[in-house]
Amino acid sequence: MLDKAKNRGRAFCIILGWWWAAALSAQQPLHQDELALAQQWLAEGRYTQAFEVFQSYAQEKQHPLAQFTLALFYQLGWGREIDETQACQWHGKAAEKGVPAASHFFAECLHHGIHQPADYPAAMHWYQQAANLGHAISLCAIAELVIQGKSPETNRQKALQACEDVAAAGSIPAQLQLGRFYLMDDPSLHDPQKAATWYGYAAEKGISEASYHLGVIHRDIFDDSTRALYWFETAASQGYIPAYYPTANLYFMAPVSDNTGMPRTENLAKAYLWLLATERQSAQADELQAVGQMLGALRQIMPASWEAALDQKVAQHLQTYHPTK
Repeated sequence: MLDKAKNRGRAFCIILGWWWAAALSAQQPLHQDELALAQQWLAEGRYTQAFEVFQSYAQEKQHPLAQFTLALFYQLGWGREIDETQACQWHGKAAEKGVPAASHFFAECLHHGIHQPADYPAAMHWYQQAANLGHAISLCAIAELVIQGKSPETNRQKALQACEDVAAAGSIPAQLQLGRFYLMDDPSLHDPQKAATWYGYAAEKGISEASYHLGVIHRDIFDDSTRALYWFETAASQGYIPAYYPTANLYFMAPVSDNTGMPRTENLAKAYLWLLATERQSAQADELQAVGQMLGALRQIMPASWEAALDQKVAQHLQTYHPTK
């Protein structure tokens, strides 16, 4: 848990950096030194030391960005167990002081009923507050509430257009959200081609989740196994675990050689690679059962001399994307 938290911490520290740089410039020198040091500790993963400073400033000095950062400690499990209730409460305090991202996260708490029963009008208020403060992705969250019929606003097209404007400006979260919107079962929204377009923009930027969904669309909707395999393997090669099994399965089911009636050499090796990766990372019982059967079949026809080299490739891939100590 702490390794994952450290990675999330580094990502959020990048986001937090410019906020803190701007905020600290207005503080007294002592405050600036203390908070800058705490921010440095946070970036370095020294969570216990950083937490004590942020907690002090959040509780005693009611410092808005300290409150927001404290919320992230609880939300993301930086050096402690995740506590969503505490996270929501601190996001609420920071939101009241005008921190844009805190307003968005507090709206999510209200939207999904995390720390209290769901309150959709209040969620809409805080999403709109965040959007007004420049947190543009909040417009896509507003669109979600409108689409779900949980908002007094009923103009779906207007809400979708606002989200599309954010996506067109380059927001990856907005592009992913639009992909999800256009794959919904709702007949008035369902448009796989639009979903593929928006996922495509995100995939071009190296977002493995988007590549995975493009694989699903091409496999299940467009009936194009060649493109499906390309996108699944793109995501799998980036360490996206849900893409391992569909990549392996498409290689396993690939047409046999016209000359020999046997699986092609490259397909045989790739099927083994991704099946082994699935076996070592998947938590899905149905997948693991199928993987075991496929690996058994492959080992009956694959030269035994291949296994050591292929096993090493899988180990290197997993160590790169899912390192263990």
